[in-house]
Amino acid sequence: MVNFQNINIYVPTVMVTLAFGVVGMCWPEVLQKIQYPLLGVLVLLIGLPHGATDFLLFRRLHGPVLDRKKVFKFFFFYLVAVLGYLAIWLLLPVVAMVTFLVISAYHFGQSNWQALPVSAITRPVLNVAFGAFTIGGAVLWHWDEGQSIVRQMIGDLPVWSDSTMANIQWFILLFNVAILFGIRLASQIEPSLLLRELVKLCVLSFMFYFTPLLVGFTLYFTLWHSLSSLLDQVSFFRHQWPSFTLKSYYYQAAPYTLLAIFGLLGLIFGQSYMFPGASFLSLFLILIACMTLPHIILVEERYK
Repeated sequence: MVNFQNINIYVPTVMVTLAFGVVGMCWPEVLQKIQYPLLGVLVLLIGLPHGATDFLLFRRLHGPVLDRKKVFKFFFFYLVAVLGYLAIWLLLPVVAMVTFLVISAYHFGQSNWQALPVSAITRPVLNVAFGAFTIGGAVLWHWDEGQSIVRQMIGDLPVWSDSTMANIQWFILLFNVAILFGIRLASQIEPSLLLRELVKLCVLSFMFYFTPLLVGFTLYFTLWHSLSSLLDQVSFFRHQWPSFTLKSYYYQAAPYTLLAIFGLLGLIFGQSYMFPGASFLSLFLILIACMTLPHIILVEERYK
């Protein structure tokens, strides 16, 4: 994202990512012990707040002063999208999972490449390719962990070997590298940006490969995706409200972050009725999936 053009953000993020990769390579048992507390802290501080200002984003795009009709329209749209997607998870879990993976891959790539001056035809391919790399890095390189989580979310799966899934991820990585060199040969990016993106792929690959699934995805989702998105939104909001700060952002995000937490607690309370046999982690991912759909639609409108 735009914020990672800032060396003061890019370098510390790279260093933290490498540090976790080294710990995972040398002392994997340490990360196994801290993965759930790490997930909780980073998601609460960065992950949930980055999507909890969607109403503020709606105001920035359609306001800044909204009448009651527009406010009602926003919350009605949000509620229908979340509950509708939850209904799909209940009725057609495989369809819901595939849809979630595709739109999440697009969204992760979208946030990574949104400032890149490439053609309208190239951009969707870039988005999905990079997003597939980030999801696959956590899941496919750790398919022994990933398949149990996926089964709890959608039911039975065909049997795929760990080596097959790992090879698919290596192919996705090489495809991303090929795309980068292709758009460089087409003179759509500068050599410095090519180098930065290659470093990013190497650093993330190292971290994904040597850290457990949950740790790797949490670090990517919060530090590489959510943090950059959060800071980018602060900059975006300042165009409308010059005094807007990071403190303002968290103040605006707090009610919706709490609402998301209560939603998760409600989902856990109704677990035995809606998702019997599902674990806390799978329920958490389902909730994130339901909240992601309207968030992605708003972000797409913002980038346009």
